[in-house]
Amino acid sequence: MNIAETPPTERRRKALAAVKELGPQRTEQAVLKVRCPASHTVAAVYKTTEGPVVVSASGPGGRGSRDREATGHHGDKLDSEFVDTLEATQFEDDVIPAGCACGPRTLSRKKLQDAVASHTHVVNLT
Repeated sequence: MNIAETPPTERRRKALAAVKELGPQRTEQAVLKVRCPASHTVAAVYKTTEGPVVVSASGPGGRGSRDREATGHHGDKLDSEFVDTLEATQFEDDVIPAGCACGPRTLSRKKLQDAVASHTHVVNLT
Protein backbone atom coordinates (compact mmCIF):
# COMPACT_ATOMS: atom_id res chain seq x y z
CA MET A 1 0.00 0.00 0.00
CA ASN A 2 1.27 3.44 -0.88
CA ILE A 3 0.83 5.33 2.40
CA ALA A 4 1.32 8.78 0.84
CA GLU A 5 -1.55 8.30 -1.63
CA THR A 6 -3.98 6.36 0.57
CA PRO A 7 -6.49 8.39 2.59
CA PRO A 8 -6.34 7.71 6.36
CA THR A 9 -9.82 6.13 6.50
CA GLU A 10 -8.98 3.73 3.66
CA ARG A 11 -5.60 2.94 5.25
CA ARG A 12 -7.29 2.09 8.56
CA ARG A 13 -9.89 -0.06 6.79
CA LYS A 14 -7.13 -2.05 5.05
CA ALA A 15 -5.20 -2.34 8.31
CA LEU A 16 -8.30 -3.72 10.08
CA ALA A 17 -8.86 -6.27 7.31
CA ALA A 18 -5.21 -7.33 7.52
CA VAL A 19 -5.46 -7.82 11.30
CA LYS A 20 -8.66 -9.86 10.90
CA GLU A 21 -6.78 -12.13 8.48
CA LEU A 22 -4.47 -13.08 11.35
CA GLY A 23 -7.37 -14.87 13.01
CA PRO A 24 -8.45 -15.25 16.63
CA GLN A 25 -4.97 -16.21 17.86
CA ARG A 26 -3.38 -12.98 16.63
CA THR A 27 -1.76 -12.21 20.00
CA GLU A 28 0.74 -14.98 19.32
CA GLN A 29 1.82 -13.18 16.15
CA ALA A 30 2.62 -9.81 17.71
CA VAL A 31 6.07 -8.43 16.94
CA LEU A 32 5.79 -5.78 19.68
CA LYS A 33 3.64 -5.42 22.79
CA VAL A 34 3.19 -2.22 24.78
CA ARG A 35 2.42 -2.56 28.49
CA CYS A 36 1.55 -0.07 31.23
CA PRO A 37 3.30 -0.10 34.64
CA ALA A 38 0.60 -2.48 35.93
CA SER A 39 1.42 -4.93 33.09
CA HIS A 40 -1.83 -4.36 31.16
CA THR A 41 -1.36 -4.76 27.42
CA VAL A 42 -2.08 -1.31 25.99
CA ALA A 43 -1.22 -1.99 22.34
CA ALA A 44 0.46 -4.44 20.01
CA VAL A 45 2.09 -4.28 16.59
CA TYR A 46 1.50 -7.11 14.12
CA LYS A 47 3.29 -8.00 10.91
CA THR A 48 0.55 -8.18 8.26
CA THR A 49 0.12 -8.21 4.50
CA GLU A 50 -0.31 -4.40 4.66
CA GLY A 51 2.90 -3.96 6.67
CA PRO A 52 3.22 -3.35 10.43
CA VAL A 53 -0.19 -2.61 11.96
CA VAL A 54 -0.76 -1.19 15.44
CA VAL A 55 -3.82 -2.21 17.46
CA SER A 56 -4.55 -0.34 20.67
CA ALA A 57 -7.41 -0.50 23.13
CA SER A 58 -9.19 2.83 23.03
CA GLY A 59 -10.79 2.83 26.45
CA PRO A 60 -10.65 1.46 29.94
CA GLY A 61 -12.19 -1.91 30.51
CA GLY A 62 -12.35 -4.68 33.03
CA ARG A 63 -9.42 -7.06 33.03
CA GLY A 64 -10.44 -9.57 35.70
CA SER A 65 -12.32 -12.82 35.17
CA ARG A 66 -15.37 -11.44 37.00
CA ASP A 67 -15.50 -8.11 35.20
CA ARG A 68 -18.41 -7.54 32.88
CA GLU A 69 -17.78 -6.64 29.30
CA ALA A 70 -19.06 -3.15 28.44
CA THR A 71 -21.71 -3.44 25.76
CA GLY A 72 -23.92 -0.71 24.33
CA HIS A 73 -27.70 -0.87 24.00
CA HIS A 74 -27.53 -2.16 20.44
CA GLY A 75 -24.93 -4.84 21.09
CA ASP A 76 -21.91 -2.82 20.01
CA LYS A 77 -18.83 -2.90 22.20
CA LEU A 78 -18.08 0.27 24.09
CA ASP A 79 -14.39 -0.62 24.30
CA SER A 80 -13.31 -0.53 20.69
CA GLU A 81 -9.85 -0.84 19.21
CA PHE A 82 -7.85 1.71 17.26
CA VAL A 83 -6.29 -0.03 14.25
CA ASP A 84 -3.89 1.67 11.83
CA THR A 85 -0.71 1.04 9.92
CA LEU A 86 2.39 1.92 11.87
CA GLU A 87 3.56 4.06 8.98
CA ALA A 88 1.66 7.28 8.27
CA THR A 89 2.11 10.42 6.20
CA GLN A 90 4.24 13.30 7.41
CA PHE A 91 1.11 15.42 7.82
CA GLU A 92 -0.48 13.17 10.42
CA ASP A 93 -0.13 13.40 14.16
CA ASP A 94 2.47 11.16 15.81
CA VAL A 95 0.08 10.35 18.66
CA ILE A 96 -1.82 7.05 18.75
CA PRO A 97 -4.72 6.85 21.23
CA ALA A 98 -4.62 3.99 23.71
CA GLY A 99 -5.97 3.01 27.09
CA CYS A 100 -6.19 0.30 29.70
CA ALA A 101 -7.80 -0.26 33.08
CA CYS A 102 -5.37 2.31 34.52
CA GLY A 103 -6.71 5.07 32.25
CA PRO A 104 -6.15 6.74 28.89
CA ARG A 105 -2.72 6.92 27.31
CA THR A 106 -1.06 8.15 24.15
CA LEU A 107 1.64 6.35 22.22
CA SER A 108 4.22 7.75 19.83
CA ARG A 109 4.07 6.25 16.35
CA LYS A 110 7.79 7.11 15.86
CA LYS A 111 8.83 5.36 19.10
CA LEU A 112 6.87 2.26 18.11
CA GLN A 113 8.54 2.28 14.68
CA ASP A 114 11.96 2.53 16.36
CA ALA A 115 11.11 -0.36 18.70
CA VAL A 116 10.03 -2.58 15.80
CA ALA A 117 13.17 -1.67 13.82
CA SER A 118 15.39 -2.57 16.79
CA HIS A 119 13.55 -5.89 17.27
CA THR A 120 12.31 -4.92 20.74
CA HIS A 121 9.54 -7.31 21.80
CA VAL A 122 8.05 -5.41 24.76
CA VAL A 123 7.86 -1.70 25.51
CA ASN A 124 7.02 -0.82 29.11
CA LEU A 125 5.41 2.57 29.64
CA THR A 126 6.40 4.68 32.64
